[in-house]
Amino acid sequence: MNFDRTSAPVKTVLLLFLLLAPAAAAKVETAGSPNIIIILTDDMGYGDIGAYGNTLIRTPHIDAIAQRGVLLTNGYASANVCTPSRAGLLTGRYAIRSGLAWKVVAAHDQRSLPTGEETIAELVKRAAYRTAMVGKWHLGALPASSPLQHGFDYFLGVPHSNDMPDFSLYEGDKLIERHVDQRSLTHRYTEAATAFISASAGSPFLLYVAHTFPHIPLYASQAFAGKSLAGAYGDVVEEIDWSTGEIVAELRRNDLLHNTLIIFTSDNGPFFEGSTSGLKGGKGNAWEGGYRVPFIVSWPAAIAGGRTLDTLAINIDILPTIAQVVDRNPRAEIIDGRSLLPPLIKPDTDADADADDNNRYFYYFNNEAIVGLRDKTWKFMTHAYYTGSIGSFEKFDQLPGFESPYDLLFHAKALSGESYSVADRKPETVARFKRELQHRRKEFDFLRTRPPEKTYPN
Repeated sequence: MNFDRTSAPVKTVLLLFLLLAPAAAAKVETAGSPNIIIILTDDMGYGDIGAYGNTLIRTPHIDAIAQRGVLLTNGYASANVCTPSRAGLLTGRYAIRSGLAWKVVAAHDQRSLPTGEETIAELVKRAAYRTAMVGKWHLGALPASSPLQHGFDYFLGVPHSNDMPDFSLYEGDKLIERHVDQRSLTHRYTEAATAFISASAGSPFLLYVAHTFPHIPLYASQAFAGKSLAGAYGDVVEEIDWSTGEIVAELRRNDLLHNTLIIFTSDNGPFFEGSTSGLKGGKGNAWEGGYRVPFIVSWPAAIAGGRTLDTLAINIDILPTIAQVVDRNPRAEIIDGRSLLPPLIKPDTDADADADDNNRYFYYFNNEAIVGLRDKTWKFMTHAYYTGSIGSFEKFDQLPGFESPYDLLFHAKALSGESYSVADRKPETVARFKRELQHRRKEFDFLRTRPPEKTYPN
Protein backbone atom coordinates (compact mmCIF):
# COMPACT_ATOMS: atom_id res chain seq x y z
CA MET A 1 0.00 0.00 0.00
CA ASN A 2 1.13 3.55 -0.67
CA PHE A 3 1.81 4.59 2.90
CA ASP A 4 4.94 6.23 4.29
CA ARG A 5 6.22 3.66 6.77
CA THR A 6 7.08 5.99 9.62
CA SER A 7 6.62 9.72 9.91
CA ALA A 8 9.39 11.91 11.27
CA PRO A 9 7.43 13.02 14.39
CA VAL A 10 6.77 9.45 15.55
CA LYS A 11 10.39 8.44 14.88
CA THR A 12 11.69 11.44 16.79
CA VAL A 13 9.48 10.86 19.84
CA LEU A 14 10.40 7.17 20.04
CA LEU A 15 14.12 7.77 19.62
CA LEU A 16 14.02 10.40 22.37
CA PHE A 17 12.11 7.97 24.59
CA LEU A 18 14.76 5.29 24.11
CA LEU A 19 17.67 7.68 24.64
CA LEU A 20 16.12 8.86 27.90
CA ALA A 21 15.23 5.38 29.16
CA PRO A 22 16.89 4.42 32.46
CA ALA A 23 20.46 3.30 31.86
CA ALA A 24 20.13 0.55 34.48
CA ALA A 25 17.78 -1.42 32.25
CA ALA A 26 20.51 -1.83 29.64
CA LYS A 27 22.74 -3.58 32.19
CA VAL A 28 20.27 -6.36 32.84
CA GLU A 29 21.05 -9.60 31.01
CA THR A 30 18.30 -10.04 28.41
CA ALA A 31 19.81 -12.62 26.06
CA GLY A 32 17.07 -14.98 24.94
CA SER A 33 14.23 -12.87 26.33
CA PRO A 34 11.45 -12.89 23.73
CA ASN A 35 9.76 -9.76 22.51
CA ILE A 36 6.00 -9.75 23.12
CA ILE A 37 3.30 -8.29 20.88
CA ILE A 38 -0.41 -8.38 21.75
CA ILE A 39 -2.76 -7.38 18.93
CA LEU A 40 -6.33 -6.78 20.11
CA THR A 41 -9.23 -5.99 17.80
CA ASP A 42 -12.50 -4.37 18.87
CA ASP A 43 -15.76 -6.31 18.31
CA MET A 44 -14.26 -8.81 15.85
CA GLY A 45 -16.20 -12.05 15.47
CA TYR A 46 -14.91 -15.57 15.88
CA GLY A 47 -15.45 -16.17 12.17
CA ASP A 48 -14.15 -12.90 10.72
CA ILE A 49 -10.74 -14.07 9.56
CA GLY A 50 -9.66 -16.71 7.07
CA ALA A 51 -7.95 -18.92 9.63
CA TYR A 52 -11.37 -19.50 11.23
CA GLY A 53 -13.12 -20.14 7.94
CA ASN A 54 -14.07 -16.72 6.52
CA THR A 55 -14.03 -16.68 2.71
CA LEU A 56 -15.17 -13.09 2.08
CA ILE A 57 -12.57 -11.13 4.06
CA ARG A 58 -8.93 -11.45 3.00
CA THR A 59 -6.64 -11.86 6.02
CA PRO A 60 -3.44 -13.47 4.70
CA HIS A 61 -1.14 -11.88 7.28
CA ILE A 62 -3.20 -12.95 10.29
CA ASP A 63 -3.65 -16.39 8.74
CA ALA A 64 0.14 -16.63 8.36
CA ILE A 65 0.57 -16.04 12.10
CA ALA A 66 -1.76 -18.98 12.69
CA GLN A 67 0.23 -21.10 10.24
CA ARG A 68 3.44 -20.30 12.10
CA GLY A 69 1.77 -20.77 15.46
CA VAL A 70 -1.28 -22.22 17.19
CA LEU A 71 -4.92 -21.58 16.34
CA LEU A 72 -7.03 -21.87 19.50
CA THR A 73 -10.61 -22.93 18.77
CA ASN A 74 -11.84 -22.38 22.33
CA GLY A 75 -10.48 -18.87 22.82
CA TYR A 76 -12.53 -16.45 24.93
CA ALA A 77 -12.72 -12.86 26.03
CA SER A 78 -13.23 -12.47 29.78
CA ALA A 79 -16.25 -10.18 29.28
CA ASN A 80 -18.84 -9.44 26.61
CA VAL A 81 -18.08 -5.70 26.27
CA CYS A 82 -14.96 -3.55 25.93
CA THR A 83 -13.88 -2.18 29.31
CA PRO A 84 -14.15 -5.29 31.50
CA SER A 85 -12.59 -7.45 28.81
CA ARG A 86 -9.57 -5.13 28.51
CA ALA A 87 -9.20 -4.95 32.27
CA GLY A 88 -9.16 -8.74 32.37
CA LEU A 89 -6.58 -9.00 29.61
CA LEU A 90 -4.16 -6.54 31.21
CA THR A 91 -4.46 -7.81 34.80
CA GLY A 92 -5.13 -11.56 34.48
CA ARG A 93 -8.17 -11.08 36.73
CA TYR A 94 -11.91 -10.91 36.12
CA ALA A 95 -12.84 -7.23 35.89
CA ILE A 96 -15.09 -7.34 38.94
CA ARG A 97 -11.90 -7.50 41.04
CA SER A 98 -10.83 -4.09 39.71
CA GLY A 99 -14.31 -2.52 39.94
CA LEU A 100 -14.72 -2.36 36.15
CA ALA A 101 -17.25 -5.11 35.45
CA TRP A 102 -20.22 -2.73 35.22
CA LYS A 103 -20.76 -1.80 31.55
CA VAL A 104 -18.09 0.29 29.83
CA VAL A 105 -16.25 3.38 30.99
CA ALA A 106 -18.05 6.36 29.44
CA ALA A 107 -16.34 9.41 27.95
CA HIS A 108 -16.53 11.43 31.17
CA ASP A 109 -16.67 8.51 33.59
CA GLN A 110 -14.81 8.81 36.88
CA ARG A 111 -14.02 5.11 36.93
CA SER A 112 -10.60 3.85 35.87
CA LEU A 113 -8.26 0.94 36.28
CA PRO A 114 -6.93 1.18 39.86
CA THR A 115 -3.22 1.94 40.06
CA GLY A 116 -2.92 -0.93 42.53
CA GLU A 117 -3.70 -3.43 39.77
CA GLU A 118 -0.50 -4.72 38.19
CA THR A 119 -0.75 -4.79 34.41
CA ILE A 120 1.20 -6.87 31.94
CA ALA A 121 3.30 -3.79 31.20
CA GLU A 122 4.22 -3.33 34.85
CA LEU A 123 5.02 -7.02 35.17
CA VAL A 124 7.45 -7.12 32.24
CA LYS A 125 9.14 -3.89 33.29
CA ARG A 126 10.32 -5.84 36.33
CA ALA A 127 12.17 -7.99 33.75
CA ALA A 128 13.74 -4.88 32.11
CA TYR A 129 11.36 -4.75 29.15
CA ARG A 130 10.53 -1.57 27.28
CA THR A 131 6.80 -1.11 26.86
CA ALA A 132 4.44 0.68 24.49
CA MET A 133 0.72 0.81 23.87
CA VAL A 134 -0.87 1.91 20.61
CA GLY A 135 -4.62 2.27 20.11
CA LYS A 136 -7.76 2.22 22.24
CA TRP A 137 -7.32 2.39 26.04
CA HIS A 138 -10.90 2.46 27.44
CA LEU A 139 -9.81 1.96 31.05
CA GLY A 140 -10.13 5.54 32.26
CA ALA A 141 -10.25 9.12 31.04
CA LEU A 142 -7.12 10.65 29.54
CA PRO A 143 -4.82 12.07 30.67
CA ALA A 144 -5.87 11.52 34.30
CA SER A 145 -5.90 7.71 33.96
CA SER A 146 -3.31 7.25 31.26
CA PRO A 147 -1.56 4.04 30.15
CA LEU A 148 1.61 5.83 31.27
CA GLN A 149 0.41 5.33 34.84
CA HIS A 150 0.08 1.60 34.27
CA GLY A 151 3.51 0.59 33.08
CA PHE A 152 3.60 1.78 29.49
CA ASP A 153 6.60 3.91 28.56
CA TYR A 154 5.02 5.14 25.34
CA PHE A 155 1.41 5.66 24.27
CA LEU A 156 -0.26 6.78 21.07
CA GLY A 157 -4.00 6.30 20.94
CA VAL A 158 -7.53 7.18 21.92
CA PRO A 159 -9.31 7.13 25.30
CA HIS A 160 -12.41 5.09 24.45
CA SER A 161 -14.71 3.76 21.74
CA ASN A 162 -15.11 5.72 18.54
CA ASP A 163 -18.87 6.20 19.01
CA MET A 164 -18.35 8.26 22.19
CA PRO A 165 -17.93 12.05 22.47
CA ASP A 166 -14.51 13.69 22.78
CA PHE A 167 -12.92 11.02 20.64
CA SER A 168 -9.42 12.46 20.38
CA LEU A 169 -5.89 11.27 19.68
CA TYR A 170 -3.21 11.43 22.38
CA GLU A 171 0.52 10.89 22.37
CA GLY A 172 1.64 10.22 25.91
CA ASP A 173 -0.51 12.50 28.04
CA LYS A 174 -0.68 15.18 25.36
CA LEU A 175 -3.78 15.74 23.23
CA ILE A 176 -2.51 15.98 19.65
CA GLU A 177 -5.73 15.87 17.60
CA ARG A 178 -9.15 16.71 19.00
CA HIS A 179 -11.28 15.70 16.01
CA VAL A 180 -9.28 12.78 14.71
CA ASP A 181 -9.84 11.57 11.16
CA GLN A 182 -10.84 7.99 11.88
CA ARG A 183 -9.91 6.89 8.37
CA SER A 184 -6.28 7.46 9.35
CA LEU A 185 -6.29 5.59 12.66
CA THR A 186 -5.21 2.09 11.62
CA HIS A 187 -2.40 3.57 9.53
CA ARG A 188 -1.23 5.79 12.36
CA TYR A 189 -1.36 2.98 14.90
CA THR A 190 0.71 0.86 12.52
CA GLU A 191 3.21 3.65 11.97
CA ALA A 192 3.74 4.06 15.72
CA ALA A 193 3.94 0.30 16.30
CA THR A 194 6.56 -0.32 13.62
CA ALA A 195 8.59 2.69 14.75
CA PHE A 196 8.64 1.35 18.29
CA ILE A 197 9.78 -2.08 17.09
CA SER A 198 12.58 -0.55 15.03
CA ALA A 199 13.74 1.70 17.87
CA SER A 200 13.59 -1.13 20.44
CA ALA A 201 15.33 -3.81 18.40
CA GLY A 202 18.29 -4.00 20.78
CA SER A 203 16.28 -4.74 23.93
CA PRO A 204 13.30 -6.93 24.82
CA PHE A 205 9.99 -5.13 24.50
CA LEU A 206 6.26 -5.46 25.01
CA LEU A 207 3.99 -3.86 22.40
CA TYR A 208 0.22 -3.75 22.95
CA VAL A 209 -1.71 -2.77 19.81
CA ALA A 210 -5.42 -2.24 20.56
CA HIS A 211 -7.24 -1.42 17.34
CA THR A 212 -10.26 0.88 17.26
CA PHE A 213 -12.03 -1.29 14.68
CA PRO A 214 -14.19 -3.10 13.64
CA HIS A 215 -16.17 -1.28 16.36
CA ILE A 216 -18.81 0.96 14.77
CA PRO A 217 -18.80 3.47 13.15
CA LEU A 218 -16.61 1.86 10.52
CA TYR A 219 -13.82 3.81 8.80
CA ALA A 220 -11.17 2.56 6.40
CA SER A 221 -8.45 4.51 4.63
CA GLN A 222 -8.71 5.23 0.93
CA ALA A 223 -6.41 2.31 0.16
CA PHE A 224 -8.95 -0.15 1.62
CA ALA A 225 -12.37 1.51 1.37
CA GLY A 226 -14.69 -0.34 -0.98
CA LYS A 227 -12.25 -3.19 -1.62
CA SER A 228 -13.63 -6.06 0.49
CA LEU A 229 -16.36 -8.49 -0.51
CA ALA A 230 -17.77 -8.05 3.02
CA GLY A 231 -18.68 -4.37 2.82
CA ALA A 232 -17.26 -1.64 5.05
CA TYR A 233 -16.81 -4.15 7.87
CA GLY A 234 -14.61 -6.27 5.66
CA ASP A 235 -12.67 -3.18 4.57
CA VAL A 236 -11.61 -2.35 8.13
CA VAL A 237 -10.71 -5.97 8.91
CA GLU A 238 -8.58 -6.17 5.78
CA GLU A 239 -6.81 -2.98 6.84
CA ILE A 240 -6.16 -4.51 10.28
CA ASP A 241 -4.71 -7.50 8.44
CA TRP A 242 -2.44 -5.14 6.46
CA SER A 243 -1.38 -3.57 9.76
CA THR A 244 -0.54 -6.99 11.15
CA GLY A 245 1.54 -7.69 8.06
CA GLU A 246 3.47 -4.44 8.52
CA ILE A 247 4.23 -5.33 12.14
CA VAL A 248 5.49 -8.77 11.13
CA ALA A 249 7.52 -7.26 8.29
CA GLU A 250 9.20 -4.88 10.75
CA LEU A 251 10.07 -7.82 12.96
CA ARG A 252 11.61 -9.57 9.96
CA ARG A 253 13.62 -6.48 8.99
CA ASN A 254 15.13 -6.46 12.46
CA ASP A 255 15.61 -10.25 12.64
CA LEU A 256 13.19 -10.46 15.57
CA LEU A 257 10.33 -12.63 14.32
CA HIS A 258 11.79 -15.96 15.46
CA ASN A 259 11.95 -14.89 19.10
CA THR A 260 8.79 -12.78 19.31
CA LEU A 261 5.66 -14.01 21.06
CA ILE A 262 2.62 -12.72 19.13
CA ILE A 263 -0.90 -13.01 20.52
CA PHE A 264 -3.84 -12.01 18.31
CA THR A 265 -7.36 -11.83 19.75
CA SER A 266 -10.50 -9.68 20.12
CA ASP A 267 -12.09 -7.96 23.13
CA ASN A 268 -15.50 -9.62 22.56
CA GLY A 269 -17.77 -10.89 19.80
CA PRO A 270 -19.35 -8.85 16.99
CA PHE A 271 -22.16 -6.32 17.38
CA PHE A 272 -24.30 -5.27 14.39
CA GLU A 273 -22.07 -6.91 11.78
CA GLY A 274 -19.47 -9.63 11.81
CA SER A 275 -19.38 -13.42 11.75
CA THR A 276 -19.58 -15.77 14.72
CA SER A 277 -19.14 -18.83 12.47
CA GLY A 278 -22.64 -19.89 13.44
CA LEU A 279 -22.24 -19.43 17.19
CA LYS A 280 -25.35 -18.08 18.90
CA GLY A 281 -25.55 -14.44 20.05
CA GLY A 282 -23.00 -11.64 19.93
CA LYS A 283 -21.54 -8.73 21.84
CA GLY A 284 -23.25 -8.01 25.14
CA ASN A 285 -24.78 -11.39 25.94
CA ALA A 286 -23.57 -14.68 27.38
CA TRP A 287 -24.15 -16.85 24.34
CA GLU A 288 -20.99 -18.14 22.71
CA GLY A 289 -21.02 -15.51 19.98
CA GLY A 290 -20.49 -12.79 22.57
CA TYR A 291 -17.53 -14.42 24.28
CA ARG A 292 -15.72 -16.76 21.91
CA VAL A 293 -13.18 -14.87 19.83
CA PRO A 294 -10.20 -15.43 17.54
CA PHE A 295 -7.18 -16.41 19.64
CA ILE A 296 -3.90 -17.07 17.87
CA VAL A 297 -0.47 -17.52 19.46
CA SER A 298 2.87 -17.64 17.66
CA TRP A 299 6.40 -17.90 19.04
CA PRO A 300 8.59 -19.80 16.56
CA ALA A 301 11.53 -20.09 18.96
CA ALA A 302 9.50 -22.06 21.50
CA ILE A 303 6.11 -23.13 20.09
CA ALA A 304 5.74 -25.63 17.26
CA GLY A 305 3.56 -24.07 14.58
CA GLY A 306 0.85 -25.21 12.24
CA ARG A 307 -1.37 -26.59 15.00
CA THR A 308 -4.97 -26.24 16.14
CA LEU A 309 -5.78 -26.71 19.81
CA ASP A 310 -9.08 -27.04 21.68
CA THR A 311 -7.63 -26.15 25.06
CA LEU A 312 -9.67 -23.54 26.92
CA ALA A 313 -7.94 -20.15 26.55
CA ILE A 314 -9.23 -16.88 28.04
CA ASN A 315 -7.73 -13.43 27.73
CA ILE A 316 -7.09 -13.45 31.50
CA ASP A 317 -4.57 -16.20 30.69
CA ILE A 318 -2.35 -13.77 28.79
CA LEU A 319 -0.79 -12.18 31.89
CA PRO A 320 0.15 -15.46 33.63
CA THR A 321 1.44 -16.81 30.31
CA ILE A 322 3.70 -13.78 29.89
CA ALA A 323 4.70 -13.99 33.56
CA GLN A 324 6.01 -17.50 32.91
CA VAL A 325 7.73 -16.34 29.72
CA VAL A 326 9.65 -13.56 31.51
CA ASP A 327 10.06 -15.57 34.74
CA ARG A 328 8.34 -13.10 37.06
CA ASN A 329 5.57 -13.84 39.54
CA PRO A 330 2.47 -11.61 39.35
CA ARG A 331 2.09 -9.37 42.38
CA ALA A 332 -1.67 -9.83 42.73
CA GLU A 333 -2.69 -12.28 45.45
CA ILE A 334 -5.39 -13.74 43.18
CA ILE A 335 -4.84 -14.36 39.46
CA ASP A 336 -7.89 -15.85 37.73
CA GLY A 337 -6.02 -16.79 34.57
CA ARG A 338 -3.48 -19.56 34.12
CA SER A 339 -0.43 -19.88 31.92
CA LEU A 340 -1.10 -21.31 28.47
CA LEU A 341 2.53 -22.27 27.92
CA PRO A 342 2.17 -25.93 29.00
CA PRO A 343 -0.40 -26.81 26.32
CA LEU A 344 1.17 -24.48 23.75
CA ILE A 345 4.68 -25.88 23.90
CA LYS A 346 3.66 -29.54 23.76
CA PRO A 347 4.82 -30.97 20.42
CA ASP A 348 1.76 -33.20 20.00
CA THR A 349 -1.73 -32.15 18.94
CA ASP A 350 -3.33 -33.50 22.10
CA ALA A 351 -2.24 -30.63 24.31
CA ASP A 352 -5.88 -29.93 25.13
CA ALA A 353 -5.81 -33.15 27.16
CA ASP A 354 -3.91 -31.23 29.83
CA ALA A 355 -5.30 -32.32 33.20
CA ASP A 356 -5.75 -28.74 34.39
CA ASP A 357 -8.33 -28.20 31.66
CA ASN A 358 -10.56 -30.87 33.18
CA ASN A 359 -10.77 -29.01 36.49
CA ARG A 360 -11.20 -25.49 35.18
CA TYR A 361 -14.30 -23.31 35.08
CA PHE A 362 -14.82 -20.21 32.96
CA TYR A 363 -17.40 -17.68 34.20
CA TYR A 364 -19.68 -15.71 31.89
CA PHE A 365 -20.45 -12.30 33.37
CA ASN A 366 -23.21 -9.91 32.43
CA ASN A 367 -22.09 -6.72 34.16
CA GLU A 368 -21.37 -7.86 37.74
CA ALA A 369 -23.48 -11.03 37.67
CA ILE A 370 -22.29 -14.50 36.75
CA VAL A 371 -24.96 -15.75 34.38
CA GLY A 372 -23.25 -18.88 33.12
CA LEU A 373 -20.15 -21.04 33.37
CA ARG A 374 -18.45 -23.78 31.43
CA ASP A 375 -15.77 -26.38 31.82
CA LYS A 376 -13.97 -28.36 29.16
CA THR A 377 -17.10 -30.31 28.18
CA TRP A 378 -20.24 -28.48 29.32
CA LYS A 379 -21.76 -24.99 29.45
CA PHE A 380 -24.43 -24.13 32.03
CA MET A 381 -26.57 -20.97 31.86
CA THR A 382 -29.04 -19.35 34.24
CA HIS A 383 -29.92 -16.39 32.01
CA ALA A 384 -30.84 -16.01 28.37
CA TYR A 385 -30.60 -12.68 26.59
CA TYR A 386 -32.31 -11.26 23.56
CA THR A 387 -30.42 -12.22 20.42
CA GLY A 388 -32.62 -10.90 17.61
CA SER A 389 -32.48 -7.60 15.76
CA ILE A 390 -31.15 -4.83 17.99
CA GLY A 391 -31.54 -1.91 15.65
CA SER A 392 -34.76 -0.69 17.28
CA PHE A 393 -33.10 -0.10 20.65
CA GLU A 394 -31.51 3.29 21.21
CA LYS A 395 -29.07 2.02 23.80
CA PHE A 396 -27.60 -1.43 24.22
CA ASP A 397 -28.53 -1.53 27.92
CA GLN A 398 -32.21 -1.34 26.94
CA LEU A 399 -32.11 -4.86 25.52
CA PRO A 400 -34.60 -7.07 27.38
CA GLY A 401 -33.15 -9.93 29.40
CA PHE A 402 -34.93 -12.65 31.28
CA GLU A 403 -34.06 -15.40 33.70
CA SER A 404 -34.39 -18.77 32.08
CA PRO A 405 -37.50 -20.64 33.32
CA TYR A 406 -35.38 -23.79 33.54
CA ASP A 407 -31.74 -24.81 33.63
CA LEU A 408 -29.81 -24.73 30.37
CA LEU A 409 -26.98 -27.20 29.80
CA PHE A 410 -25.19 -27.51 26.49
CA HIS A 411 -22.39 -29.60 25.10
CA ALA A 412 -19.62 -27.00 24.89
CA LYS A 413 -18.25 -28.45 21.64
CA ALA A 414 -21.43 -29.81 20.07
CA LEU A 415 -22.11 -28.95 16.46
CA SER A 416 -25.62 -27.89 17.47
CA GLY A 417 -24.10 -25.19 19.69
CA GLU A 418 -26.63 -23.74 22.12
CA SER A 419 -29.71 -24.94 20.31
CA TYR A 420 -30.74 -27.85 22.52
CA SER A 421 -30.36 -28.12 26.28
CA VAL A 422 -29.67 -31.54 27.81
CA ALA A 423 -30.11 -30.44 31.43
CA ASP A 424 -32.82 -33.04 32.04
CA ARG A 425 -30.45 -35.80 30.90
CA LYS A 426 -27.54 -34.75 33.13
CA PRO A 427 -28.89 -33.96 36.63
CA GLU A 428 -25.56 -34.66 38.34
CA THR A 429 -23.73 -32.30 35.99
CA VAL A 430 -26.35 -29.60 36.56
CA ALA A 431 -26.04 -30.03 40.32
CA ARG A 432 -22.24 -29.71 40.10
CA PHE A 433 -22.50 -26.51 38.09
CA LYS A 434 -25.05 -25.05 40.51
CA ARG A 435 -22.75 -25.72 43.44
CA GLU A 436 -19.88 -24.01 41.67
CA LEU A 437 -22.11 -21.13 40.63
CA GLN A 438 -23.31 -20.43 44.16
CA HIS A 439 -19.78 -20.70 45.51
CA ARG A 440 -18.43 -18.14 43.01
CA ARG A 441 -21.39 -15.80 43.42
CA LYS A 442 -20.64 -15.59 47.12
CA GLU A 443 -17.06 -14.64 46.29
CA PHE A 444 -17.79 -12.16 43.53
CA ASP A 445 -20.93 -10.61 45.01
CA PHE A 446 -18.74 -9.27 47.80
CA LEU A 447 -16.93 -7.23 45.11
CA ARG A 448 -20.05 -5.68 43.57
CA THR A 449 -20.21 -1.92 43.09
CA ARG A 450 -23.99 -1.98 42.50
CA PRO A 451 -26.98 -3.96 43.76
CA PRO A 452 -27.94 -7.08 41.82
CA GLU A 453 -29.91 -6.48 38.62
CA LYS A 454 -33.59 -7.36 38.49
CA THR A 455 -32.95 -10.58 36.56
CA TYR A 456 -30.31 -11.81 38.96
CA PRO A 457 -31.45 -15.12 40.55
CA ASN A 458 -31.70 -15.48 44.30
